[in-house]
Amino acid sequence: MPESTMLSDCLHVGYILKQYPRLSETFVLNEILGAEANDVEVSIFSLRHATEGRFHPGIASVKGPVHYVADLDKTAFLDALHALPDLRVDRLIDVLDFVGQLPAERRSRLVLNAIEIAKAATERGVDHLHAHFVTVAAQTAHLVHLLTGLPYSVTAHAKDIYRYTVDWALAARIAADATAVVTVCDANLRFLAHRLGGTEARIVRIYNGLGPQEAPSTRADRTEGLVLGVGRMVDKKGFDLLLDAVAELAPTHPDLHCVLVGDGENRGALESQTLRLGISDRVTFTGPLPQHEVAAWMRRAEVFCAPCRVGEDGNQDALPTVVLEALGAGTPVVTTPVAGIPEMITDGVEGLLVDCDCSQAVAVGLAALLDDATLAETMSTAGPPKLAEKFDRTETIGQLIEVFSAVLPSPAMASPSPV
Repeated sequence: MPESTMLSDCLHVGYILKQYPRLSETFVLNEILGAEANDVEVSIFSLRHATEGRFHPGIASVKGPVHYVADLDKTAFLDALHALPDLRVDRLIDVLDFVGQLPAERRSRLVLNAIEIAKAATERGVDHLHAHFVTVAAQTAHLVHLLTGLPYSVTAHAKDIYRYTVDWALAARIAADATAVVTVCDANLRFLAHRLGGTEARIVRIYNGLGPQEAPSTRADRTEGLVLGVGRMVDKKGFDLLLDAVAELAPTHPDLHCVLVGDGENRGALESQTLRLGISDRVTFTGPLPQHEVAAWMRRAEVFCAPCRVGEDGNQDALPTVVLEALGAGTPVVTTPVAGIPEMITDGVEGLLVDCDCSQAVAVGLAALLDDATLAETMSTAGPPKLAEKFDRTETIGQLIEVFSAVLPSPAMASPSPV
C-alpha cells in the first residue's frame, strides 16, 4: 500500500541542517523520505558540506534539492548585502539583538548563512522551516524567521538538550518564537517542559518513525553467539561496558563474537581495551556502515546490545534509532532505561533493561538471551508488532506534517519573546 496519504496539501518545507547527509542521522533521512511520500515538497539547506565519504543508499531517493551555504569570505559578505533589500531589513535590530546572545566566534557566519538561506527560501516559495537540534541549525532558523517572517519549528533530540553546557536562555528564545518544539520521546517532553517553563513554548512529542521494513529474521538466519552494537563510539553509548561483558562471558561461551559498527573519538580506546582484556579475536570493528549493511548485521545477530549511559558531560541517548531497527528485525535487545528507551523496550517483552554503568548487568542480560532460545524467540516475535504499533512512519509523519501545517497568527509582526 502506498505510504502517501495526501496530508500536506502542497506544503513546502525547508529543512535547515548542520550537515547533510550524515551516516549517524538516519532519523533525518527517514523523516524527509516520509514527508516526500506524503507529497510535501522539501528543500534542504545544509550549513556544512558532507565530509564522511559514505552515504546511505536512501539518500538517492530524496527528491528535494540541497543548498549548501557559501564559505565565509568577502564574496559571501557582498552577496549577503545584496540580498538584504529583499528581506525584512526592519528586523535587523531584532537580528542583532539575538546574535548578541550567540558565542562571538559564531556570529558572523550565522548571520551570513541566515541571509543566504532566507533569500533562497523566499525565492523557492518555502512555507515553513524545520531544524533538527536546538543548536546552530535552530539558531539559523530563528534568524531566517526574523528576516522573512517564515514560521519555523525545531526537533530537540538528546545532545542538544541534555549536555550540561546547554545555553537555556538562548534555547528558550528559540522555543518561544517557534510554532512548535518537537521532541522524540515522553522523557524528553517532561525534561523540556521543566527547562522551558514560562516561555509558553508549544512542545510536542512525536516519535521517530521507520518506514516499511523487511520481514524479521528467523532464528535459523542468525549467527550463533553474535552480539551486535551500533553507534558513535562516544561515552554515552557504553561500548566499554559491552566489551567488559564479552570478556566476562568468553570463557563459558565459545561461540560468542561481538561486532561493533561505527566510529568516533573512543574507537582507539575501545580497540586497546580488547587487547587488554584478551578478546581481540572476539570483537570486530567494522567502522561506519550505510543503513542497508547495518540492517544485514542486525538480521544476523542473536542479540543487539545498547548499554547506554549518561556521559560525564550530561549527554545521553533519547530514542536511539538502532533500537527501533532491532525491533523491526526481530532482534532481542539488551539495553538500559535511559531517557526514552523504556518507551521502546518493555523489560522482559522485546528485550531486557539492565542497570546503567554496570558491565556485570550487561553480561547477565546477554547470557540470558544467548542461553535461552525460547526466551530469545519470544522477544524476537514481540519486536515487529511494537514497532508497528508505536513507531510506524506513516503515523508519525502525519503528526509532524500537522505541526508544519498549523495555522497560527503570523509571527512576522511580533517582537522576539523576552528571555
